Amino acid sequence: MFRLKELREENGIKRSVLARELKINAGTIANYENEIRQAPYEYLILFADYFDVSVDYLLGREARDTLKIKLTGALTETERKLIDDYRRCSPLAKDRISEYVRLWKNQENNSDQ
Repeated sequence: MFRLKELREENGIKRSVLARELKINAGTIANYENEIRQAPYEYLILFADYFDVSVDYLLGREARDTLKIKLTGALTETERKLIDDYRRCSPLAKDRISEYVRLWKNQENNSDQ
């Protein structure tokens, strides 16, 4: 069971947006989602990194509960909520958030000196 479509829809991402961001043809992604074709390992890694899941999870070899257990120890509830909210943002909003964090870190580093 290939979970690409499930992950994309859960995160509110259109196929065309995913295709543009990963520089993959939207039709090719549709073929992977509908299991008409199998994604090469390079694309599996791209998809897993994009959705912040393991390749095993993407391929259906690892349960969602296992994924949550792994994250539970590493993240607080607030951190998990921030990540969930971030994943639902548009690409532009993600860019703005990243820029804000970079500016904030630079300001904080400069004030420490």
